[in-house]
Amino acid sequence: MVSENELLDDVRAVLHAEVEGVTANSAALLASVKRKKTVRWPWLVLPVVAAAAAAAVLVPQQQQPEAAPVEVAYQLERTNAALEGVRGMVIHEQAPSDEKEKYFRPGEKGLSERWHAADGSAFRYQASVDGRPIVDLSRSAAGDIFVDHRARTYRSTPGETPDDQVWTPEEIQKAIRDGRITVAGPSEPINGTPAVRLDISADKAGVATEMWVDAATYLPMRWRWVQDGGTPFDVTWLPPTPENLAALKTQIPDGFTRVG
Repeated sequence: MVSENELLDDVRAVLHAEVEGVTANSAALLASVKRKKTVRWPWLVLPVVAAAAAAAVLVPQQQQPEAAPVEVAYQLERTNAALEGVRGMVIHEQAPSDEKEKYFRPGEKGLSERWHAADGSAFRYQASVDGRPIVDLSRSAAGDIFVDHRARTYRSTPGETPDDQVWTPEEIQKAIRDGRITVAGPSEPINGTPAVRLDISADKAGVATEMWVDAATYLPMRWRWVQDGGTPFDVTWLPPTPENLAALKTQIPDGFTRVG
């Protein structure tokens, strides 16, 4: 027969071991006692449970650090740094388009593509339907060209620096410095690539923008003007090869007539 004092000593030992392990599972405590002694003392259950609960309350709860501000700063810092390394690249953007877009006729659906020199010095736009271009235009200090593929005509005028609303690396970095960019958080993958969404508030002359950056490279991979019917443009960063730099200028097809 096991005495009360012996069983109480066993209970104290088990309680001490459980508190050291930061565990407040009363069932586990009782099981430990029962394994050591075969005699059951029902009147001891409540003291054991109460002691375990008290021990759990006394264990200090660790407060989670507020990581959001650090994460926001980190995202913007990495995005800003990534943009420093692409100033010589060619930016290609594309989006599905339809009759709501300029140059598309009622019922037409196609593709709008834009090429930019990352330093803002050159710009090209092409609209196509079923893979066939309908309009192709480019602007740079070297000259402006507009080609109408439907009419088989073109215009060529002295060039000037493009003033189109383009999210060049410099413009994005300026928005970061001005405090106009906030981090909305992780988004659904873009074409299978993990992404983070940034929100850009509008300046006096612009429109608010949503921008998604690659979660690994921190380079923009999609953007959309926040307005009715705003279409997201998917973005690709191209190295400044001769072929990619040539894509910044509209080519005049043979046989087209100059007008204007």
